[in-house]
Amino acid sequence: METGYGIGLALFLAAYGYFAIIALLGPAWQFYDPIVAGLVTGIVTGNPTLGLAVGGTLELMSLGLWTYGGATMPDFFTGAVIGTAVAALSKQPLSVAIPQGLAVAVPVSLFMTQLDVLGRATTTVFMHGADYYAEKQDERGIALMHALGNIPWGLSRAVPIFFAIWLGAGPLQTLISGVPQWLTTGLSTMGHALPALGFGILLTYLPFNKWWFLFVIGFVMFAYLKVPLIGIALTALAIVLIYNSLSKEGPETEVTTTQQEESSQEPTNITKGDLVNVMLRHNFTLQLSWNYERMQALGFCWSIMPILKKVYTTKEEYFNAIKRHLNFYNTNPAIGSPTIFGAVCALEERKEAEAADNLKVALMGPFAAIGDTIMAILMKPIFAVFAAGMALNGNWFGAVLMLILGFVWFYLMFPGFWLGYNQGKNLINIAAGGFITKFNEMASMAALIVVGGFIPSIINLTTPLKFTRSVLVEGKTVQQVVALQTVLDSILPYMIPIMFVFLVFWLLKYRRWTILRVLLLLVLISVIFGALGILA
Repeated sequence: METGYGIGLALFLAAYGYFAIIALLGPAWQFYDPIVAGLVTGIVTGNPTLGLAVGGTLELMSLGLWTYGGATMPDFFTGAVIGTAVAALSKQPLSVAIPQGLAVAVPVSLFMTQLDVLGRATTTVFMHGADYYAEKQDERGIALMHALGNIPWGLSRAVPIFFAIWLGAGPLQTLISGVPQWLTTGLSTMGHALPALGFGILLTYLPFNKWWFLFVIGFVMFAYLKVPLIGIALTALAIVLIYNSLSKEGPETEVTTTQQEESSQEPTNITKGDLVNVMLRHNFTLQLSWNYERMQALGFCWSIMPILKKVYTTKEEYFNAIKRHLNFYNTNPAIGSPTIFGAVCALEERKEAEAADNLKVALMGPFAAIGDTIMAILMKPIFAVFAAGMALNGNWFGAVLMLILGFVWFYLMFPGFWLGYNQGKNLINIAAGGFITKFNEMASMAALIVVGGFIPSIINLTTPLKFTRSVLVEGKTVQQVVALQTVLDSILPYMIPIMFVFLVFWLLKYRRWTILRVLLLLVLISVIFGALGILA
């Protein structure tokens, strides 16, 4: 067994951690995904299959978790990197190495929430620095504050990864390699049970009480009819489209463009190149200076500054406009913000400053709702479950699938910007027309069907318990061995996975337990029951 890693590998993984969080904050690329992190770490440590398994399990734990409103969640990326690296040192079979990796990854992921809070809080310094430079009418200073804003984010990942890999991997591996066999068995069971946390969290965000029968449809399709997961997803899409068609009331209202309105405006000095410039600034850097106080405000302001500079020709007007855009701003960065940003650019181009400010305030919430629904409740869980299933089977395409998801989100930013720019103030009418509410409802319906089929396909928990009973065969009493799992399957297939998920759902939604408390309970139950041979 190796005793540790060299400084070169530690530096590489630390640099990867820095890059990954910045790529997530900016263009929404998914290099920060735990499956991708596990694969990258597995490749450089010589065990990619181990990395995929650790990352895939953590991916399933994260289902339903999302940074709603800037909330902090467990850092499963760092957990995947450090857990994979530590477990790879043992050179043990996967059946031993995977539980070892998870035993390190889960507590690391939880601990990293504290450093995440520290990084977000530190970035507030640069927000106030931007205020100072705005008062001094120094646009370079504002740009510098936005550029420096990414440092706390990157270091809060790179530093712990570096020291954990360089100095901590060897001692940690020595510690977990001494774990007795019964505890290793329990930890293995824990790895199969923890995905129930992610599914339970996801259900709390869905209208389960209203549409519970859709969940049942998805479950029946997989458990009884053996429909593949792709078939379940396509069925969900068909059901919500039929529902939408039947529930339409009155004629559809067409979204009108503002081309006629624009043609009546005086020509401006804003070119297509100017618009492309600010769009790229926004799409690549919006959240690099995200902070607790005003969140995306500095990124939004820096992105739109070239437009403001050409529209407001006096220095006083220019910096007054900058100060307006240093006010609080926060919405979904990939699907909501590009559209809002495009509309604000159009309004600022016509010097409709008050309309631009009002539009930002009016649409932040609604566009955050639709963006978070698309990304966190619909697209991310579906992609993640497929990707995790492939990763747990050692298929590298699971990581590729998550990267594709990130590139899809990044691609959507561009038409989103032009939609906002062309619609301008009309976006408020779209938001008020019920479209967002209807879309959220349809997305939630589809997600319930998909989740109903995914739970039994992913959570692999059974019981090996057996009991004997006396039966009469040809007039003779004989002892028959009966597997308890067979009895449970005759009542309800996949009963144990369903019970675990709904235990999590009940504790979170109705008992108001925290996620950490539920996680600790799951770990306790699965480790003890696994060690005792009750679960496998």
